[in-house]
Amino acid sequence: LYVDAVVSNPPYSLAWDSSNKNEDLRYKGFGIAPKSKADYAFLLHDLYHIKPDGIMAIVLPHGVLFRGGEEGQIRKNLIEKNHIDSIIGLPSNLFFGTGIPTIIMILKQKRENSDILIIDASKGFIKEGKNNKLQASDIKKIVDTVTNRQSITKYSKVVSKEEIRENEYNLN
Repeated sequence: LYVDAVVSNPPYSLAWDSSNKNEDLRYKGFGIAPKSKADYAFLLHDLYHIKPDGIMAIVLPHGVLFRGGEEGQIRKNLIEKNHIDSIIGLPSNLFFGTGIPTIIMILKQKRENSDILIIDASKGFIKEGKNNKLQASDIKKIVDTVTNRQSITKYSKVVSKEEIRENEYNLN
């Protein structure tokens, strides 16, 4: 099954059975997510199922941007194979049941750009009870920034692949 778009919010850092996955086409060429954290397993599963001109957005814990080991290798392969388009850092306490900071990662099978747009939208929210909430103006700013691929001081930056390599594929 191949689709035009995927929107995914998998369970964060779920343990999974990573055994016997070496020949699985979803992970081939990228790596196998560690047993303790299936975040990249979900991401690679979703990426595998989008059409060549498709797009995906996945909500993940902030740690996928900098954790090492197998996750670091998968992140490096995603960057080198030019799949990551944009990363949007969200406020903590945004989702019910978890207070951890999260991100939205936008990926494509085929991209014209080789850079990555990184947005820090973690400060654009209002407090509503125990949770934080994005306002319509916060969402519009994110969408406009992604659509226009804008670098905005202290908010967003279009980062070259060379700069990412210099930072050892850390996207934090």
